[in-house]
Amino acid sequence: MKQAKPKKIFLIINKYAGNGNGAISVDIVIPFLKKNGCEVEFVFTQRRGHAIELAANASSHGFDLVVAVGGDGTVNEVAQGLIGTLTPMGIIPIGSGNGLARELGISMNMRKSARTLIEGKTLHLDVCKLNDQRFLCTSGIGFDALIAYKMSKSVSRGFLRYVKLVVQEIIFLKPVEVRMKIDGVQIAESVFLITFANVSQFGNNAYIAPSASMTDGLIDVVVVKKFSKIWMPVFIIALFTRQIPKLPFVECYKAKQIDLELADTLYYHFDGEPGQLKIPAQINLDMGKIWVRCGRLR
Repeated sequence: MKQAKPKKIFLIINKYAGNGNGAISVDIVIPFLKKNGCEVEFVFTQRRGHAIELAANASSHGFDLVVAVGGDGTVNEVAQGLIGTLTPMGIIPIGSGNGLARELGISMNMRKSARTLIEGKTLHLDVCKLNDQRFLCTSGIGFDALIAYKMSKSVSRGFLRYVKLVVQEIIFLKPVEVRMKIDGVQIAESVFLITFANVSQFGNNAYIAPSASMTDGLIDVVVVKKFSKIWMPVFIIALFTRQIPKLPFVECYKAKQIDLELADTLYYHFDGEPGQLKIPAQINLDMGKIWVRCGRLR
């Protein structure tokens, strides 16, 4: 796509993201964009799913760029309204993980990420889905899906709350029995978690699938089999040092389609948001892609 400077920008803001920092974006991002000659409109989201409607409407009304101001959940919703259109999505990351923004080289600094909206490149990215639920970053079952569910019920948010939940829940960890086909190859395992990845990380630079690409037309499947809890410190270090594939209880695949035939769990996650798992489930690439404004890629 031609790298044209956007003139007409629509911001979709989750004002509760980042412990309320979403609302601050009005005073920082909008003046910057206007100073750079952009016409800017914005709306605060009011409910779950509202950002999907807002993004689709902004695209149909000819905005040059539709911007998600919030965390990965807000980004996911805005993307759903733009997938398959020619309207690019921008990101002002204010969440606890910010997985897609980090992957795309977008700064966590609000002023710097606003500059990327003006000066960044635009890439055409793959979109994945689990059954009918689209995701841009990761989806999966097991321990991380349980944590996503617990986080959704928590009064407080943020990285420290996430860490506290992980420590609490790891004590009662039970493996999930799974049977699935990866591009037709049958696999049955007792697992800690399985991640279906379009990007390399969960967020916060925790790299679950270091070789994943958003433009290769493939889904990275990371199977973390049941392991002794004494390995947990090693697992955590491996997450933050891109060494997950080297662990003896981890298997990695690249695939176009995964058929989940059995999983004795109620939950899955998509871009950090919880969902109710319906079996059988199919994970594959969506027919549509999305244009996204990015910074300096790693």
